[in-house]
Amino acid sequence: MKVKKVERVAIAVRDLEAAREFFERVLGARFHAVEDVKDQGFSYQPFTVAGFTLELLCPYREDSVIARFLAERGPGVHHVSFEVDDLDRAIRELAGDGVKAVHRIEYPKGVTFEGFRWREAFVHPKLAQGVLLHVCEKKKVRARRAAARKRRPAR
Repeated sequence: MKVKKVERVAIAVRDLEAAREFFERVLGARFHAVEDVKDQGFSYQPFTVAGFTLELLCPYREDSVIARFLAERGPGVHHVSFEVDDLDRAIRELAGDGVKAVHRIEYPKGVTFEGFRWREAFVHPKLAQGVLLHVCEKKKVRARRAAARKRRPAR
């Protein structure tokens, strides 16, 4: 699979405000807007440190995958994201290497995050040396469309 870049590292937390304060104070993190993933019951907030993007994941429903992760493992690294140009090709190439994508997310038309339309797949940690891999394809939404979609459904 050809990786375009390491897109980000996601960190699961129980308290978004406390985590944000910690990373701002200790690492000088610069935070971006909070994004709401309504259909999955969590919010996330991207931030940058030394030019690298990370994100905080915080559940607001007990049935969310992030709430389950926190209950089982506690706060910490949830997944590492790798951006690719073509998600379908990346999934085929992974399968050719004996690595199956276990969960795929196709958001409805008009759903955007951070000004991009995302397509995503996950590789289970059991297949990836204990790391949940997030493979994503991002397409920039034109500014005119993005402004018109301010009241979009969440990821």
